Amino acid sequence: MRTIDDRYELRTMLGQGSMGQVWHAWDGELKRSIAIKLIRPDQLIGPQSQSLTVDEIVARFRREAELGARFTHPNIPVLLDAQFRGSPKDYYMVWELVLGRDLGQLLQSERRLPTEQALSVARQTAEVLHRLHADPVIHRDLKPANIMVTDDGRVKVLDLGVAAVFGADHPRLTRAGQLLGTVAYMAPEQFGGTIVPQTDLYALGCLLYEMLAGEPPFTGDAATVMAGHHHRSPLPLSDLRPELEADIAALVMDLLAKDADHRPVSARTVLDRLAPHCKPITAAAAQGSSPPRDADGSSPVTSALVVSAPAQSTPALSVEIRMGQALALYDAGRFGHALPLYADLAAELTAAGADRAAEAGDCRAKAAYCHLRLGNRQQALADYQSLADAFSKEDPADAFVLDVRCRLGILQEAAGQSEAALETLANLYPLLVAQLGRNAEQSTEVRTALNRLRSAPRS
Repeated sequence: MRTIDDRYELRTMLGQGSMGQVWHAWDGELKRSIAIKLIRPDQLIGPQSQSLTVDEIVARFRREAELGARFTHPNIPVLLDAQFRGSPKDYYMVWELVLGRDLGQLLQSERRLPTEQALSVARQTAEVLHRLHADPVIHRDLKPANIMVTDDGRVKVLDLGVAAVFGADHPRLTRAGQLLGTVAYMAPEQFGGTIVPQTDLYALGCLLYEMLAGEPPFTGDAATVMAGHHHRSPLPLSDLRPELEADIAALVMDLLAKDADHRPVSARTVLDRLAPHCKPITAAAAQGSSPPRDADGSSPVTSALVVSAPAQSTPALSVEIRMGQALALYDAGRFGHALPLYADLAAELTAAGADRAAEAGDCRAKAAYCHLRLGNRQQALADYQSLADAFSKEDPADAFVLDVRCRLGILQEAAGQSEAALETLANLYPLLVAQLGRNAEQSTEVRTALNRLRSAPRS
């Protein structure tokens, strides 16, 4: 029997995916059962799954460990240890051992789940998404095999190995054209390489539909399923489960909207819509689990379904200190945490009058960008339009005004406002070239968008 580092004794393989193996193991020092994840040996030699190179597999393995250490949540397994010394064949992660069945096994034996159980699984999964998306981290591969259900009904969301992480501290690991995810649960935009928080909500809709209907929204070969995600509507849940309450059926269909902007705006919204149909979680039911916390000990996200102690009032920090805090979160890509700070600062600085108008505008712009990165494109569009209007009399070549108008035009195009986008970007492009040069990133982005708009058929 293989032993790792003279401490962890591998006993039984619990499963394996495209990149890793998970083993039931024994911790000889602390005398407890654990789960150990290793990189699959066959992935370190010869052809790799999904065209991933060894370096990419190693990078994703490390990323999963980093995220495991970053998030503390009752519905995410606890990372206990990790080792990245030496050769990749020696790398491992030590996780809390979760006993139960994954959702795929549960559905295979039960086919359909009772409504109460299906909603409980959905709610607990949405709790995890609410926590992840606040940074934002996009899971990107929600599927039955990654949802573990314990005998007492608790859910653990597994496998952050292909998660998309935003922020300057987290390099992009997905190459252009590389498709990551599981086709039966992938949102339409995911096939084109676009990932937003609502991408995970679509997958949650697929899971909830399958739990209630007994099969995923679309079945068949990969091409048929892909076409279904893009062009077809699934059979109405009201036909398959007539006893289902209308607002639950409506929530599932909203989650399965083809356009990400037409889905619920956030996992928080999903939780609010599920709340009337789910039993509240008490401290006892959570078995003493603490609210989700960041690596720095803060607790930015608390579900309405969790009983929380009332907040203690604290003296207000100065504007300068709060701006520094917001900027640190913003630069780290933690947009869900930066957004409320910038929203409060923008309101406070606007009220302070003309002397702080420039700072207020910067905070408004950063809040709008947070909305954009969090997938709230309609709100971002409205915010950038408001900013463009407010600063319309400023120097059009000012760097701040250029950036606002650039983001406004790109969002107008994405929202299907072709005429407005063409006007915004056509007036903007000469100024960008004059100020930044034709090869600057913004100039290139606007030029590409203008060429798309001019070549698109007119209605």
